[in-house]
Amino acid sequence: MKRNSALLGMTLMMCSLAPAQDTGERVVVPARNTTQARKVDVNLMGGSITVKAYAGKEVIVEARGSSGRPERERERDKAAEGMRRLDLPARGLSVEEENNVVTVRMQRAQNGELVISVPPDTSLKLHTMHGEITVEGVKGELDINSMNGKINLANVSGSVLANTMNGTMKISMDAVDANKPLSFSSMNGTIDVTLPADFKANVKLRTDHGEVYSDFDFKLGGGAITQKNDSSDGKFKVTMDRTISGTINGGGTEATFKTYNGTIYLRKKK
Repeated sequence: MKRNSALLGMTLMMCSLAPAQDTGERVVVPARNTTQARKVDVNLMGGSITVKAYAGKEVIVEARGSSGRPERERERDKAAEGMRRLDLPARGLSVEEENNVVTVRMQRAQNGELVISVPPDTSLKLHTMHGEITVEGVKGELDINSMNGKINLANVSGSVLANTMNGTMKISMDAVDANKPLSFSSMNGTIDVTLPADFKANVKLRTDHGEVYSDFDFKLGGGAITQKNDSSDGKFKVTMDRTISGTINGGGTEATFKTYNGTIYLRKKK
């Protein structure tokens, strides 16, 4: 029965497949169950991801831009002189829906853009190896990961787990789910997060090569860690950790901000 449901979902979506423009593909996923919030799961080898909330009920997936080899590389293919090129399908866009989870994949890496329109109450799991991730106006659980690229989240609500290896992070939250943790991390990049003025949290901030700035009043905790040693010589070790720990507005949500190379800005929403 479950398999039949999955096949039905694929049939509905394949009927909705149509060109978005000369260089794109478009899939409209119908709303079959509006009693529960949806989740959109995207995993790309390359290309940017943009997700925007809108007033509709369907999830609309559009693949735009170039794919395959750039035109300048094709022009250098001297071995093909006198031959006619047969264009392959642009991206191999794959969209599946089952149990209110919409899964989006590309069959191969591409340099274009994936644009997704979703109802406001939608959870997201977005991952790309090379490309920027942008989210606007979404309320839900947001799991965002870009290996090499910027992360921009504007006017989002709920919970955020955001990570990038190489790229800056700029995030603005309208509301925070007090029952779920927040995490913002980058290996090489600035972390700039704006949160509601009444944000209550237990906070940990760390940068190995950078500074930390905040509009919020912190009640700072200790920075020393004592490592217990049960050896006969009775030695012990105290490490001064570079992590800043403390509470904001009396404490609450567990929130972590961490970058190795970069500055952390923790701003109060005005």
